[in-house]
Amino acid sequence: MKRALLTVAIVPVGLLLVGGCRKQEAGTEASKKPPLVKVVPAKAETLTRWLEMTGDVVATNAVTIRATAEGPLSFCPWREGDTVETGGTLIQIDRPVYREEVRAAEAALRVAEARLADLKAGARPEEIAQAAEAVKQLEECTGFADSDMKRTEQMVKSGSLPGEALEKARVAHVKCQTQLVAAQEKLQMLKAGPTETAIAVQKALVEEAAARLEKAKSTLAECTISAPFSGVITRVDVRPGDLATAKAPLLDLMDRDSLVVRFGVPEAESAAVHEGAKVRITFDALPGREFEASVSRVYPELDPKTRTRLVEASVAPDIGVAPGMFARVAVAVQTVKDVVIVPDSAVLTSPQGDRIAFVVSDGKAALRRVKTGLEAGGRLQIVEGIQPGEQVIVAGHETLKDGAPVRLPGSAKPDQSPEGKR
Repeated sequence: MKRALLTVAIVPVGLLLVGGCRKQEAGTEASKKPPLVKVVPAKAETLTRWLEMTGDVVATNAVTIRATAEGPLSFCPWREGDTVETGGTLIQIDRPVYREEVRAAEAALRVAEARLADLKAGARPEEIAQAAEAVKQLEECTGFADSDMKRTEQMVKSGSLPGEALEKARVAHVKCQTQLVAAQEKLQMLKAGPTETAIAVQKALVEEAAARLEKAKSTLAECTISAPFSGVITRVDVRPGDLATAKAPLLDLMDRDSLVVRFGVPEAESAAVHEGAKVRITFDALPGREFEASVSRVYPELDPKTRTRLVEASVAPDIGVAPGMFARVAVAVQTVKDVVIVPDSAVLTSPQGDRIAFVVSDGKAALRRVKTGLEAGGRLQIVEGIQPGEQVIVAGHETLKDGAPVRLPGSAKPDQSPEGKR
């Protein structure tokens, strides 16, 4: 009776032991399942490293219009935002005295040119005829004076006339001869025309008069200020009736086509930026829009205070930006083409300092020692160690060993065996 009771007591304990063993075996089997990993395929792509900075919109062609002449303003109808064309009148200063100086210089030039033309034309036929007639009359006068002097000389010798009469006759004769010589020379000059020296002197006088006229016109032209280029008025400091003074600012003019985004590149990256490099630009004033541009100018020197190099990227004038706007800039400083690219999370550093990665081959993790290159935007260039198309582990590989079996997402199925159901 006692043996039977003992047997009944022992049987439940055995069942408990068997059930506990089965649970331990199930837990051990579960713990031995391959770790779950995440993979992505290595791809042959182009990788670009972008340098992000901030900048400002500026106009490279902007001027402050100033006066060189003094006087009251008679024309200045502009307001900020008005547009003007090249050569259009911006400012006029009223100075009547300058206009009168131009008129006087024009008259002086006409006089000098007329004298030169008259000189080149030579003597008129009437003048030559008059000179010839004067020579003829003086020849007759000289002949008469010569005869009178001879007759007077005979009468003085005979005592009919005193000696004073002879002296008077000689003086009259000499006077007629002198006038005759002068008249003959004048006739010859009229027939020969002006000398080269006389013409050259008159030409010089014409040139002098022309120079005086140009000077007067230049002075008057300073009273009218024209637009040096087409653009928009950004500031007006005066109004009609104000008194313009030399070097005082009148208005500011900006060329919209000269808008650029100017930004500073740190010294460490300054050598990597060059003209033509791709640029991506966003503006806080234009949210949700990104503009593509290129580097149009790289300044030759670095700012000694900030140790940065100024760089400019041209932007289209019709996108709605204005000088002074804040810009966010990304410049492509390095690009590699047709290289193996993997996420940067795929590469680990071993305790020995080597860079390693794991690829899945036949359900197992294969360790690869890799050589890396450019890194940008969470992606990494693989120079050696991985080929395009290989499945690279990017998660769950922190404790993996070479050759260890692994599971991929979706490959593990729930246990459908009777033991699993129990």
